[in-house]
Amino acid sequence: MSGLGCVGLEAGIDYPSDLPAPDEHLTSPEGEADPSVSLNGFVIKDEVCKGVDTHPITQKLGPEDFARYLETQGIKLEPQKARDNLYWFDFPTGEKKEGEPQPFLRLRLAVLDDHFAATRDLQESLLDHGPGWWGLRRSNLAVLAPKTSLSESVAFALKHKLVCWGMFAYTGTDDVYAVPGPYTEL
Repeated sequence: MSGLGCVGLEAGIDYPSDLPAPDEHLTSPEGEADPSVSLNGFVIKDEVCKGVDTHPITQKLGPEDFARYLETQGIKLEPQKARDNLYWFDFPTGEKKEGEPQPFLRLRLAVLDDHFAATRDLQESLLDHGPGWWGLRRSNLAVLAPKTSLSESVAFALKHKLVCWGMFAYTGTDDVYAVPGPYTEL
């Protein structure tokens, strides 16, 4: 008899192959070098966000605020409205081949009433999707990202400085883990 495990919904996408190793931007929770890239095994260094305003935001935000932040990081993406409070941001992930659509990684941004609703939405979405899904939260916005390894999700979030924009969370087998980093809200 084989055991059944919680594996998370497959996303059916590929993350970019040029993601840098995250190791140099991480430390152990005790501040030591060479942390384990495992749940509760690392912290994102503050120096990652040097020159980026990481103070907590309390006012309501919209998709244009996330788009504006991405643009300051050199990423020009237009939000695509999926529903009244749901937007997609498609990050190109590779070379466009002739006759084929541009491959992309889609982040889902939900606009909620307040930071409590955003926290709840992200937590529930991550648990519904299962292990390997990750996301970010800032004020009343919750971003859900497709399933991948913890190391790859951190590398993607570091490359695009998403860890400077919002609180990073990753789904384990039965819980959601917040990864301490430069941007923090209560």
